[in-house]
Amino acid sequence: MINHFFMGAINKTTNNYEYPKIANKSNKYKCPFCERDVIFRNGKIKQPHFAHYKSGNPCSYYEKPNETQIHKEAKLLMKTLLDNKRLINFYRKCYYCHKSEEYLLNITEKEYIDDVTSVIEHRFYYNESNRSADVALLQNKEIKYIFEIKYKNKTSEENRPEPWFEIQAETLINETNECKNVNEKGEIEIECIRDYKCVCCKDKENYEIKKAIEVLEILQIKKKEQISEKNELLNMSNEDARMIQTQQKIDFEKEKIRKKIEEDRKKKEEERENEIKKKEEILKRQHEYTKKLLGINNKCNICNINYCKCDNPKFTKNEYNKTICNSCKKYKCMCIRITDFFKK
Repeated sequence: MINHFFMGAINKTTNNYEYPKIANKSNKYKCPFCERDVIFRNGKIKQPHFAHYKSGNPCSYYEKPNETQIHKEAKLLMKTLLDNKRLINFYRKCYYCHKSEEYLLNITEKEYIDDVTSVIEHRFYYNESNRSADVALLQNKEIKYIFEIKYKNKTSEENRPEPWFEIQAETLINETNECKNVNEKGEIEIECIRDYKCVCCKDKENYEIKKAIEVLEILQIKKKEQISEKNELLNMSNEDARMIQTQQKIDFEKEKIRKKIEEDRKKKEEERENEIKKKEEILKRQHEYTKKLLGINNKCNICNINYCKCDNPKFTKNEYNKTICNSCKKYKCMCIRITDFFKK
């Protein structure tokens, strides 16, 4: 269950939703659920969060949010990211091997043109039924992308027009507020949890199906042969018996040929399996190399931030009030600042 640290609030001045990571103590906020005033806390120990003032009739939105509240929070957060024109990358993983990844969409600055708007609970007609999208990005009032928020139940594939994406509610809220889904370029990485199977897994599945069909065909042929042999034995005479012996020799030679063909087939199957393994190794190495290029391993193990490693860094504040280096555009390591504080 999500804790109250990461639930957002409505800015009373702008009437816009703000999540804790971008909120400011100078603003006044109200609860999105009960609409009562809330306080924004941003101390040195706990993460930034909202909380209700003490009341005889407390609201559970920040302490113990229910399924509906979490779903609403994720929708408000997704809409805010789009309204703030954040650069977002959507990717998906193979639900069989959980290793292979594929990038589906990069929402860049070009996507945020003047006639683009984001809408919560957008109504539309599709497959002869009225539908409702959790969050929709519209261009000239026409659907450009649909973003479905999942808490428990997934959206049926046939109920949404492409392109559409499904997002895990709790993951989106937690990772956005903890900056765990922000890459070194400042872009947000969001996983699409729709079912997806990579090429390697598809090849394996097709191979297994083909192999099962071949085995079934061989069994059916053998069964027909056994039935045919029994019928022949019933109608056989002495002369037929001598002919059978000749036929058995022929069958023996055929069996030898069949076994050789079977051995050749197995050898080809083994070669194919080895090729698949080689492909998997290549994909694995490519994935590891991509991780190095993206600088994933450059994160600080303590504060989990992609920090600046320049010899003479020049730090400034960016538009999100974060301290970054002008040279490498990476964040200043929070651990260094805490260490310097205790040195004093």
